[in-house]
Amino acid sequence: MFENMNKTKAYAYLAGIFCACMIASNILATRTLEISFIALPCSILTFPILFIVNDILSEIYGFKLTKNIIYLGFIINVVVVALYQVAMIFPSNSPNAPAFAALLSTTPRLFVAGLISYMMGNLLNSQVLVKLKEKYSDLLFVRVIVSTIIGETVDSVIFIFVSFYGVLPNDLVLTMICCQIVFKVLYELIFYALTRKVIFKIKTLDEGSLFSKN
Repeated sequence: MFENMNKTKAYAYLAGIFCACMIASNILATRTLEISFIALPCSILTFPILFIVNDILSEIYGFKLTKNIIYLGFIINVVVVALYQVAMIFPSNSPNAPAFAALLSTTPRLFVAGLISYMMGNLLNSQVLVKLKEKYSDLLFVRVIVSTIIGETVDSVIFIFVSFYGVLPNDLVLTMICCQIVFKVLYELIFYALTRKVIFKIKTLDEGSLFSKN
């Protein structure tokens, strides 16, 4: 995968993965995944990947360049959701039109919750990792896990609270928040070895034009 690649090309690939996961998470969020006594949105399968890519970007490229991709993901998310809504305005004789609307429609409350939680969680995750790197440059595991716990906690609290407070019982809202945080952090732990391998590999690549201009 890393053959004939420099850090600039790797940055572009990571940006593509990040934005693709952002769009996929929006669609997957329309279906629930039942685990024992709790139902969670299927976006928990892909949303942690955003934080893993965020960790890689923050570790290699710093907060400023990572922030640019987070903003790009935000813009793409708004554009894609807007296009879905415009497409549903026009009449259609397609037999799949009701399914299309059911899958891709969203309420303003869920949309706002998703945007705010995405921005706050990802920006905080990146900023914390970069700050920790300044003090603990030799403790990659600590930086990745601590930043993930903080970012995922903020993301989950904002999204679940804004989406479901007053709609679902408070104890269920709290349970959903806790389950999401635990699941996402475990996800990061499971894939930490891969995250570490990718980070170390990208660090060995040539700088590329992205850095030569700075």
